[in-house]
Amino acid sequence: MCGSIGNVFRGWNSQIIPALFALTLVLGIASLQGQETTDPVIFPQDDIFGRDAKSGNFIEVFTAADVSDKVKQAVVETLAAASSVWGSSGRLEYWVLGADRDAALQLGLEFCERRVARGQMTRRDCLADNDNRDHGFLMYQEIGAKALATGMPSGSAGHNGGAEWGFHRMTSSLPLGFAGVLNIAGEDEQVTIFHEYWHSLQNSFIQTIDHRKRQKLMGPVWFVEGSAVAMAEFTTAKLRRSGELPNWNNASYRWPTLEQRMTDKMKLIQSKRKTCPTSLPNSYDDDCRQLAYEGGAWAIAYLMERKGRDVLLKSFHPEVEKLGWEAAFQKVFGQSSREFKVEFETFLDLSLEEQLKVLKD
Repeated sequence: MCGSIGNVFRGWNSQIIPALFALTLVLGIASLQGQETTDPVIFPQDDIFGRDAKSGNFIEVFTAADVSDKVKQAVVETLAAASSVWGSSGRLEYWVLGADRDAALQLGLEFCERRVARGQMTRRDCLADNDNRDHGFLMYQEIGAKALATGMPSGSAGHNGGAEWGFHRMTSSLPLGFAGVLNIAGEDEQVTIFHEYWHSLQNSFIQTIDHRKRQKLMGPVWFVEGSAVAMAEFTTAKLRRSGELPNWNNASYRWPTLEQRMTDKMKLIQSKRKTCPTSLPNSYDDDCRQLAYEGGAWAIAYLMERKGRDVLLKSFHPEVEKLGWEAAFQKVFGQSSREFKVEFETFLDLSLEEQLKVLKD
């Protein structure tokens, strides 16, 4: 079944949940019209995220009361596009905060009611989790509120676990580009949602609920984040060209091409290389962490040019839990990750003209 937006609205009870808008998407693994897809992956019957080739994807989108209908619809449509082109990651909850604190608290209460009703958290623990400064609901609400109050754009979205409960838990601050404020392009929000959905796919290939094992199997930070950046950039650009994602054109500037955006990333890489010990760091915590995203994106682009754009979904990720991350890397790419990093540094010494050649289909 194609992920038609006209069929995704189900069961919004405004009397029960006055401050919440919930949308449910039931999406098959069929492609968007005209969009190529890889062969369906056969999932185990006891898949922890509930994936199987027949039922497809089950996505629920929840938004705070101060998030507009336009923003809600844009989030739903973008998730539908990501799911249709890449396939199912299983059960997923996507929670979108606005700028209003009371609306955020109400949304948090609904989140906790679900967790308590399903035996996943106690009410006390859940409310404390919503208040925490590290990926709690109020953190995301405050990001949007501060952006609107200061006129300085800022946003955040994240895949915040959920494997132990059998779903992907994802949270976002106010999508400024979809809201049409602070001169942020709607295309920027498309890239963000595709980036986060890619993380749900990465996680969906790992069946253990042991947190440390999951982290190890996900691989180094440059690979985790670099692949999310690259896949989001490449795929949204392609879907906009084909008309399967809208061109928002709601900022004062023209949205850059894939080549322009990747050129900007390469400029940052070359600048950071002067002071950072590696172009592919395995850390979120130091001054070189941005290289994990931008350097990682170029590293993935380089790997995909050699092995094909579908190499991660079709060849790499299905091997990870069975072989381990490093062994899967060696099997699929024919070299160790250490050898690849040395080779990649040589690639970075090439001219920009030569580097851009790896972006061609």
